[in-house]
Amino acid sequence: MKRAVKMADESLKKDAPIYSLGSIIHNRQVVQDLEKKGLKVIKDPGTVKSGVIVISSHGLSPKIAGSISARGIKVIDTTCPFVLKAQRIAKSLSDEGYSVVIVGDKNHPEVKALVDFVEKSVYVVKDKLEARALKIRPGEKVSMISQTTQSTVNFLDVVKEITGKKPAEMRVFNTICNDAEERQTLARKLAGEVDVMLIIGGKHSANTRRLFEVTKKIRKRTYLVETENELKKEWFRSGRAIGITSGASTPDWIVNRVVERIKRAG
Repeated sequence: MKRAVKMADESLKKDAPIYSLGSIIHNRQVVQDLEKKGLKVIKDPGTVKSGVIVISSHGLSPKIAGSISARGIKVIDTTCPFVLKAQRIAKSLSDEGYSVVIVGDKNHPEVKALVDFVEKSVYVVKDKLEARALKIRPGEKVSMISQTTQSTVNFLDVVKEITGKKPAEMRVFNTICNDAEERQTLARKLAGEVDVMLIIGGKHSANTRRLFEVTKKIRKRTYLVETENELKKEWFRSGRAIGITSGASTPDWIVNRVVERIKRAG
C-alpha cells in the first residue's frame, strides 16, 4: 500500500494531469492528501483524453487496462505484487481448464479484477456458508485462490467445504498477502494480552476490516477508528492495557496522532 502511495507521489512531481481510477488505496485521509497535490479520482477511464492514469494497488481488469493502453494514455501501475501474483495464477488456472473459486468480497475492486482474468467458469464466495451452497458440476476441475486480504481461517474453511463436494480434480493456492496474514496473527496474540484493542485504518479497507473482525472474536472491547477524532473516553474506562494495530494502508502519521491523543487523555 505504501508502495502505491509513493509511486503516485513521485508521479505527481513530474506528470500532469494525473488521474486515479478509483481510490489508489482504501484510506480516505491519504487519498485526500494526494488530491490536494493534484491527483484526480475518477470512475470512468473513458473520460480521460490525455495525461496519466494511475492503477490502484487493488489491480485492474485486463479488459479495462487494454482499452486504456489502446488509446495511448500513459499508465502507472501500482498494483500490489501479491495481487499481481493472484492474477497470474487465476489466468493460468483458467487457461488449463479449471473452474476458479475466489474466496473474497465480490464487490471489492481486487476481486472484480481477478474475475476478469478468468476466461471461463469463475465463482466468488465470501465464506463457508456461500461455499456450501455452491453447485459443482459432475467431472468439473476446480481450483481455489483467495483475495489477498482474507483470513487464513476463512480460506481454509471454504477449501474444506469445496473439497467435500468431491470435484473431479482440485488445486488450491494460498494467495493471501504475507503482511496481511502476519498482521492478523500478531493482532490475535495482542488481543489476548490487553483489555482494549484499537484498530486504526480506513473503514472501507478490506485488510483493516479483517483485522477488526479477527480481533473482535478474541477481545469484545475492540474498536475501529480512522482518525484520533473518533476516539471515545468511555472505551478505555477500567482498561489497564490498550493494544493498538493498524491496517496496511494506514500511514504512520495517523497512527501517531491516535497514540498521542490517548496519551494526552491519560
